[in-house]
Amino acid sequence: MPKPGPLLPRHWIRRRDLMPVRNTRFRVLQNEQYLDKKKQLSITNFKSDYPAVFKKAFLDIPAIEKWFQKLSERPEELNTAYLEQYGNAIVPLELTRVSTNGSARNQTFERFEAPLSLLLQHMSAAETQDTSLYLAQHSLADLPAPLQEDLPTPSLFLPHLKARGDIYASSLWMGRPPTRTPLHRDPNPNIFVQLAGKKTIRLMKPEVGRGVYEIVRQKVHGAGGDANMRGEEMMQGGEMEGLEDAVWNDDPEVKMADATGVETTLRSGDALYIPHGWWHAVRGIGRGANASVNWWFR
Repeated sequence: MPKPGPLLPRHWIRRRDLMPVRNTRFRVLQNEQYLDKKKQLSITNFKSDYPAVFKKAFLDIPAIEKWFQKLSERPEELNTAYLEQYGNAIVPLELTRVSTNGSARNQTFERFEAPLSLLLQHMSAAETQDTSLYLAQHSLADLPAPLQEDLPTPSLFLPHLKARGDIYASSLWMGRPPTRTPLHRDPNPNIFVQLAGKKTIRLMKPEVGRGVYEIVRQKVHGAGGDANMRGEEMMQGGEMEGLEDAVWNDDPEVKMADATGVETTLRSGDALYIPHGWWHAVRGIGRGANASVNWWFR
């Protein structure tokens, strides 16, 4: 019996016809130091125009302990006994049906509003399903009051990001992986916190991301357009497939050489600061429940 091959470093990819090729397009984003001694925050070397990761800086968010449960080494799962109390709350859901040939271009996508209980039932069912149900970009202000209290605004943290503390919007994201948000940009800075599961985020500088977006947009639609919002055209069809390939396809014969930047993988309690204008794409990975919350601020 042949011996198993050596484990590859994290950012190497394997192809049958090539030796391992290092992924040099997206460098690993280095962690920022985060100290919380006597509740006095200290963030060294922070630059407001560059992304930053704060490992385990938000483990004290009540939702992490109350909404999810983790048994031994298994992935986090929903604490349905707690969340079902609010099952009648109406939330925005995204339904994606997987195509029979596996192509992202032929997937169907629709948005609708439904009780939270529908999402809880879907997430509690078997992991292998031909449909995906995802709670996306749900304003925290529209949650039942007890759930809002489980996600307190990080008012003590924001001043250290050189923010005025003017939070003007927030969102909750929850589902089972795989989930994805294709390449886009936000109109203002963003603090993105992982509550459960894992998400990998790839980020590009404003001018780099804009160039990649324009190339894909030109191929699919011709000139024009923008990507400030999670529009339906961004979530299905040729534009989504083109953006996904541009960011995530590391095959040397397919990848877009101009798509370069940094990446990080967040776990429960980790936070990512996304500066104004930086383009980013997000993928929920792994198993179990996957949930995030973010705040946009000025």
